[in-house]
Amino acid sequence: MTVFHRLNVAAIERETPDAVAITLRVPEELKSHYCYTPGQHLTLKAQVDGEELRRCYSICSAPQEGLLQIGVKAIHQGRFSSFVNRLLKVGDALEVMVPQGRFGYQPQVENSGNYLAIAAGSGITPMLSIIKATLQLEPNSSFTLIYGNRSSRSVMFKETLSDLKNRYPQRFQPLYLFSQENLDSPLLSGRIDRERLLAIGGALLDYRDYDHAFICGPQTMMDDAQSVLEQAGLPAERIHSERFNTSGVVARPVNDTPRNATRVAILLDGRRLDIEVGSQDDSILDAALRQGADLPYACKGGVCATCKCRLKAGQVDMAVNYSLEPDQLAAGYVLSCQSWPRGDGVVLDFDV
Repeated sequence: MTVFHRLNVAAIERETPDAVAITLRVPEELKSHYCYTPGQHLTLKAQVDGEELRRCYSICSAPQEGLLQIGVKAIHQGRFSSFVNRLLKVGDALEVMVPQGRFGYQPQVENSGNYLAIAAGSGITPMLSIIKATLQLEPNSSFTLIYGNRSSRSVMFKETLSDLKNRYPQRFQPLYLFSQENLDSPLLSGRIDRERLLAIGGALLDYRDYDHAFICGPQTMMDDAQSVLEQAGLPAERIHSERFNTSGVVARPVNDTPRNATRVAILLDGRRLDIEVGSQDDSILDAALRQGADLPYACKGGVCATCKCRLKAGQVDMAVNYSLEPDQLAAGYVLSCQSWPRGDGVVLDFDV
């Protein structure tokens, strides 16, 4: 059984016209369950217009603040994000899973590092947690942030970032780029793309100086940033990325040819559930949910890894994977929301 806990909304702060920061109240008896590493996310569940919806949102608070806070930006036709921005009130309860995710960084007081974050829009949310925690816990480390938005009005956590700059003037350098607002510096006017990152790297920064880089934002921006940083000489293993699924599009199976019904065994909470995956199903997860299995999931887009499980037997095709790391793939992990059985005999273990 997928475990959610009911957490009440302690505070709602309007960050921009279309984004809010939500602080959740964690009861004393649950605090050990909601310890987190900077960069991790929460899976939320709520009834919206009579339908159960689940979404993942990154934690923007830092562990040492004693808060559990997320940032939610309303997106076009985003039912959950619109509900949070327009209807959610202080005192309301949300169903919340424990923190998850491998993206992020655990600061160590003895470290002396130089870090870079590249974010656009709501991609700032996990970065804020990482930046705050690192600046406070690593007194000999510094952080540079490249942050893109449409305009100054759409900058999430503007005051918090300004406070960080005032508190750590020598160790925190934010660079703001606006795509729909002219700035004195042409270099910072426009979207974060390959050409602009190369220009910034040539005029303002040397990407080779950074020990680690963190990227979060739209797919094309992330691909461009990854490419530029690797081209500059930063090893791929020191570039960390977090993808957000905002399209609501679920990838179809790799092979679109007609498929016969296939039996799959699900191991969950020490029990075995045998399900049938048919041609009407997008994935093994879709089939399991249709047949009443309470499996963990959120985005259904291959992004959040909430639905990951280990393939114990058989073979599956996985349509897309934006979240599992190479070591997880080597260990047999798959995303059930993107997987389709190649034949009978597939066994998926959700208890690992």
